[in-house]
Amino acid sequence: MSTEQPAWVLGRKNYGDNGLLVEFFTGEWGRCGAVVRGAHRKKRGGSLASLLQPFQPLLVSMVGRGELKTVRQVEAPSAGYSLHGEALIHGLYINELLVRVLPRFDALPQLFVAYGRAAEQLGVGPSESTLRRFELALLSELGYRLNLQTDEHGQIIQETLHYRYESERGLCAAGVGEARSDAAVLSGEQLARIQQWCDEQRDLEPGDLGVLKRLTRVAMTQITSGRTLHTQALVRNLRSHQRG
Repeated sequence: MSTEQPAWVLGRKNYGDNGLLVEFFTGEWGRCGAVVRGAHRKKRGGSLASLLQPFQPLLVSMVGRGELKTVRQVEAPSAGYSLHGEALIHGLYINELLVRVLPRFDALPQLFVAYGRAAEQLGVGPSESTLRRFELALLSELGYRLNLQTDEHGQIIQETLHYRYESERGLCAAGVGEARSDAAVLSGEQLARIQQWCDEQRDLEPGDLGVLKRLTRVAMTQITSGRTLHTQALVRNLRSHQRG
């Protein structure tokens, strides 16, 4: 029988008459799927289904030699985070992203910590900077670290120059005319400020947040194979209806 390990619920669906099929992000096994039998059965203190919710810190015990495990025990060591509105959409985006891109049974302890920090911050309210920081952590863990300190030739980024980011090449020097006409071109000064934010040496300015979003959007296409996530499509539809 496995020992208890910290875990988060990324998603779930009904399984059989009274069970659940749950996608977990765990501290020891990374992403893994498990069957929870009798999840809807009423017990003292409520059913397991009421406990197995996204953004609820858990301790789980699972058994099984195959890819699909069986949950033996679930505990909640602390209260979960109540996400609403845009913060909930941000959290669901992170969950869908992990389900989509993480390989199974690949322990990623630093990313697990980053996920817990993001859930805590989103529990306070929606935050684009929280999303960007988590995306950077995910890219780094999967081998796609966003290098903002040197260009494609290994030269130190100069604050007086301008650069264009390409997923396959990294930061490429841009000409003066290109810098004036292309909104995707970034200044070295902006990149320096974002790097300082990454190093937690300063807050991220509103204008730089949009720049960082453009960078991560390009980088994320590498790990999502360019496919739009369901939560991204949902946000676009909601905003389209609001404008209408």
